[in-house]
Amino acid sequence: MHRSTNTGECLVCFKSVLNGLNLFELIVYDDVLCGYCRKQLVQLNQSYDVNGLSVYAFYRYNKVLEKWMYQFKENKDETLGKCFIYNLKRWIEWEYRGYVLVFVPSSIEKTRERGFLPLSSLFSSITLDRRDCLVKDNIKQSKLNRMERSEIQSYIHLYDESIRLCPKVLLVDDVCTTGASLKACYDLIKTKDNLVKICVIGLNESWIR
Repeated sequence: MHRSTNTGECLVCFKSVLNGLNLFELIVYDDVLCGYCRKQLVQLNQSYDVNGLSVYAFYRYNKVLEKWMYQFKENKDETLGKCFIYNLKRWIEWEYRGYVLVFVPSSIEKTRERGFLPLSSLFSSITLDRRDCLVKDNIKQSKLNRMERSEIQSYIHLYDESIRLCPKVLLVDDVCTTGASLKACYDLIKTKDNLVKICVIGLNESWIR
C-alpha cells in the first residue's frame, strides 16, 4: 500500500497529525500518527516479569497493535513501521546508550518470504550499534503447540559468539506472546560478565498484572 511521505499526514488515517490534540500537545507534538490514532495504542512503558526475565514493554498487545503489526510485516507496509517507536526514539537512544542492539530472529524462510527484516526496519532510525548474531530454523512458531513452543531454544542458534563479549546488550522483539523466544535468545547471549536488557514493542495481555 502506498503511503504519503508528507510528515503532516497521519500514517494510518491520512488526516492531519494535529487531529485529536489539546492545546499543549499542539505546541510540542512531533509524531507520524495523529492524536486519535496514537491513543489507540495502549502505552505501558514499564517492565514486567516474563519467565523470570525483566521485559520492558512499550505497548499492550491489543487488537489495534495486532492489526497494524500484521499490515507492516505480512502486507509489507514498511512505511507503517515508523509509527511504533517514532515517538520513543529519543528515550530509547538515551536509556540504552552504549548498548548493542540484537534482534530476536525470524526464520530464514519467513525473512525470504517477506523480503525484509521487520525488526531491523522498525529500529532503522535508532542510532545504537547493532549485531546480527542469531539465526532461527525454518519453523512456523504459530503452528507449534505449547510444549513445542517451550522448547523453542532448540530452533534458535548463536552463530557469532563475539556478542557475548559485549558488556551491554539490548535484546529486542516486536511482540512477546509466550516469552519462549526471548528466553532462548537471552540464554544464548548472557554471561556472568555482561548485562543483557530486553524490550518489546507489544506485550501479551497474559503478562500484564
